[in-house]
Amino acid sequence: MGSYEKRIAECLHWRAIKMACLLFLCALVMAGNVFAQTGTERDLRRTTVDIQVVNQSFDKVFEQIEAATAFRFVFNPSEIARSGKVTISKKNISVEQVLRLLPPPLQYELRGSNILILEERKPVNSAAPRLLHTGHVSDAEGHVLPGVSVSVKRTARRVITDEEGAFRIEAGLGDTLRFSLLGFQGQETAVSLSAPQDIVLQPGSSALREVVVIGYGSASKENLTTAIGTVKGEQLNERATTLNVMQGLAGKVAGVSVMMNSGKPGGNPIVKIRGTGSINAYNGPLYVVDGIVGADPMNIDPNIVESVDVLKDAAASAIYGARGSNGVIAITTKKGGKNTPAISFRNTLSFATLAREIDLMDANEALEMFKREYEYQPGRIAPHLDPDRQFSRKEELFNADGTPKYNTDWQKEASRLAVSHEHALSFSLGKEDIAALAGLSYNDQQGILINSYSRQVNGFINLGWNVKKWLHIQTVLNSGAFKQNNVDINTFGLNAVRQIYEFLPFFPVRYPDGTYSRKADYPGAESSENPVRLMNEVQSVAGRTYTMGNLLATFYLSPKLQFTAGISGQTGASYNLYFSGRDIIGYSDVQQGVATRGHGQTGSWTSEDYFTWKDNFGKHHLTGVAGASWYYFANMNTQAGSEGFFDDFFSYNSLQTGLVPQRPTSGSSRNAMNSFYMRFNYDFDNRYLFGISLRADGSSRFGANNRYGYFPSFSAAWRVSSEPFLRDVRSINSLKLRVSYGIVGNSDIGDYVTQSRINSSQTPFGGQVEPSATLGGLGNRDLKWERAHQLNLGVDATLLDRRVQFTADVYNRITKDLLYFKLLPSTSGYEGVFDNIGSIRNRGLELSLTTENIRRKNFSWNISLIYSMNRSLVLNLNGDIMYPWAGRIMEGRPLNEFYGYQRLGTWGTNEAAEAAVYGKKPGDLKYADLNHNKVKDAGDRTVLGNGMPDFEGSIVNTINYRNFSLALDLQVIYGHSLANLTRLIMENAAPATNSYSSLLDAWTPEHQGTMNAALRLPGDGFDSEIDSYNIEKGSFLRVRNITLGYRLPSVWLKRCHLRSAVLGVSAENYFLFTKYKGYDPEASSFDGDFNQGVDLYQYPKAKTMAVTLNLTF
Repeated sequence: MGSYEKRIAECLHWRAIKMACLLFLCALVMAGNVFAQTGTERDLRRTTVDIQVVNQSFDKVFEQIEAATAFRFVFNPSEIARSGKVTISKKNISVEQVLRLLPPPLQYELRGSNILILEERKPVNSAAPRLLHTGHVSDAEGHVLPGVSVSVKRTARRVITDEEGAFRIEAGLGDTLRFSLLGFQGQETAVSLSAPQDIVLQPGSSALREVVVIGYGSASKENLTTAIGTVKGEQLNERATTLNVMQGLAGKVAGVSVMMNSGKPGGNPIVKIRGTGSINAYNGPLYVVDGIVGADPMNIDPNIVESVDVLKDAAASAIYGARGSNGVIAITTKKGGKNTPAISFRNTLSFATLAREIDLMDANEALEMFKREYEYQPGRIAPHLDPDRQFSRKEELFNADGTPKYNTDWQKEASRLAVSHEHALSFSLGKEDIAALAGLSYNDQQGILINSYSRQVNGFINLGWNVKKWLHIQTVLNSGAFKQNNVDINTFGLNAVRQIYEFLPFFPVRYPDGTYSRKADYPGAESSENPVRLMNEVQSVAGRTYTMGNLLATFYLSPKLQFTAGISGQTGASYNLYFSGRDIIGYSDVQQGVATRGHGQTGSWTSEDYFTWKDNFGKHHLTGVAGASWYYFANMNTQAGSEGFFDDFFSYNSLQTGLVPQRPTSGSSRNAMNSFYMRFNYDFDNRYLFGISLRADGSSRFGANNRYGYFPSFSAAWRVSSEPFLRDVRSINSLKLRVSYGIVGNSDIGDYVTQSRINSSQTPFGGQVEPSATLGGLGNRDLKWERAHQLNLGVDATLLDRRVQFTADVYNRITKDLLYFKLLPSTSGYEGVFDNIGSIRNRGLELSLTTENIRRKNFSWNISLIYSMNRSLVLNLNGDIMYPWAGRIMEGRPLNEFYGYQRLGTWGTNEAAEAAVYGKKPGDLKYADLNHNKVKDAGDRTVLGNGMPDFEGSIVNTINYRNFSLALDLQVIYGHSLANLTRLIMENAAPATNSYSSLLDAWTPEHQGTMNAALRLPGDGFDSEIDSYNIEKGSFLRVRNITLGYRLPSVWLKRCHLRSAVLGVSAENYFLFTKYKGYDPEASSFDGDFNQGVDLYQYPKAKTMAVTLNLTF
């Protein structure tokens, strides 16, 4: 028996029997309508009518509704007559609002397209009589919440709040009402005889109710039509070892690659969104900090970040036009709270050591290498390799029996236990009309290589002031200083990091008399200093000071219209200081000391003025933004140096004491841009959402014939879960489909590339060096904007009582009119010219999955999974072929390919005749002859791998038990290769240097069939070109971070007068699973976009243990 029949049996007397008969007849007549159109509570809310009755009974109201809609009423006339008469004069009022005017005890019940009007009756045998419970639901800020599910616990009764947040539901005394809405914390309340109840829902943890930055405004994430990823400030700082915002972003957003390519303290990560889209222009994202466009995220303390929003597709970033082609990362800092003043303090102490050691030769193995080199061709090898002569000549290095006195592990001697510390203090104040947040932080990061470090101090103020009801002022000021001491300078020379690999192990760090050892102490070895001396005595200091800030004034012109006027600015000063003493071999011994000083200054300002309009009428919701922007940037730099010092005392502080001044250099540049932009968003009934935007940018960097670029976008979304056919599917809380298309540009090509340029120089003339000028690049007035066209399809879903959140995006991005520097014939007199040539395509898939596996009072377990896949292809390059480090770029091939010879092994003694055809002999390297011409030439080169992975991802497990929390962060990168140029150089430089232990597996007559050629001098038949042996698989699984946290109980907090206290212990980079033989498979020695995966004497990464204490007073 259904709920309706039960109600008849229990509540109605004999007149209800007649009603049942009437209903049966109506059902026969209206069956077609019932099955053709099923009515829902949502239909009642969406269907509007005009009602005009004066002092009449409610059946007249029903007649007017039936005349204007498909609804039909079933009622008992006598019950309607007893309810009295009403007067209603309303236009465009929903049917549901009309039915809410029914006088007690009448109530309605929807059955398909039929509306039953019944009298509420007290149950005959019920201990808990049912009541009509009414009320309103709003959020914490007082905004009404439509669409809230209101249900009676342990029953099937459920209603939805209307547009005004009102509800009415039948419930008995003692029943419990449950209120739930996606993005808010659920709430329960007991039914009583009190007046209508006001329910306030608090924000929940669901990502769909998050507010995200979308450029010149914000929006609820549930209403987005574009691909935007969001990371909250708490997530950025989950790892105690997070030193900058971009490091904290790693592994948090699908499609965003954050590569920590070096372990150098203060190093900048390489950040890319959805691959590489340009050849000569900038490939990194645009950074926007509190509306300051072009800000440096390395100048932001991650402790003051409220959220980071990543605008990935073109429709999201098109509002930034010419600077949004590579995506936008919008950083929003924290603001003052509305509560009582609060003081927060964060302190981190960390201990770092070398994460991984390379298997290098020890002293005895190095001597074995020398012995075998001598035996290869005794008559041609220098006398110092004669084992009967080399040992007796160096008593300070060898014992009388020829054994080495020292066996130095240079990896251990040059590294250390690095103790770093970070401190951050912030003060938050909030009153009715003003909110302020001020912070100060200091970070001292010591590198694992001795004497390397970075230090940074940062101050921050964020102030908001409601001056009047119609005026709000917001201002942000961030200022600080950064200093870094480098030890990995001069990558192509004999720098300290290179000497860790190559310095011979039978040298000590210092001799007994305290002097440093050097390779010159051993005849025939390459002349260089040992790495410890280089790190201690060669000075290379870089630093900067910076200030950025903005001032925004928002005028509330009407409830629907506001105007924002803002101005922001940035200024910075940088310096580079270098000094190498008079007897540092390979650096400055010939020059008798070298010192240089470089200084630079930058400054920019931006003016932004825009209107924001919002309006709602019925089921229609509209927002719009329109404005204009002006931008100006300038910089200048100087460089000076000197050589020939009589003493090392002055270092780089007194260049005039050098006898040989270097030619000073200086330069300056500037550029400007003005822009106009608009965005319009519309949604109907919170189901169908649309967005369009357009930006026009005019830049001084482009030719007069193409000064302006225009960048449109369109996006749409369909919230499927709001459709009637999914409303009752409880396993689907939210389901939204998205599509977007947009065009964005790239203007980062240099300030004067459209103009013909003259370079300054010096030319010998008349026995003297005279200043001169030479032709530089040829101007191109027709140079136009590089434009990226991107199509994006996406889906957002929340399932299973909000335990599962899933987002998927596929995209196709084609960059056209590539900004390319085309070389010109020397007869032209110019080096080349910038032109629009070629196109590149990036396609990819992004997945983001968050699951709440266990949700209990004192225990929870969540998993977050990120997956990103990108495939690049050069569509057009005007037939040109480029050869960056270890690679090749050509039409029809992916970017970042490694290109070289295929090493097959070594020639054996039984292959002497065949080897001779190629000019080789047994023991030499053997390569594949791909073009079968019996000659090793360029035609034998082939693709050896790719520096870009097949996919990358992260898996984060978070477990909370009472006051404890545990987070396990796994990083996965699969399918990429690395060009181990370190190994290539070391294995071909013997006997001048140390090398990998694997070199002892070299060919001998007794040990053939190896991958290493017979040991010999570098000039005696070695092949030192890039081949497949030095292109290694780079796939890896890294336990990026393990963090254990403990939150002090509230009882302890009260005793200590604290609001919160959290203690954390974190282990970073302690476990790495890979086949790569270098220090780390996430390596890239150069910042160039086409040198991804090139490993050349990279600063090694550390494994770090950190302890963090967070206190709030």
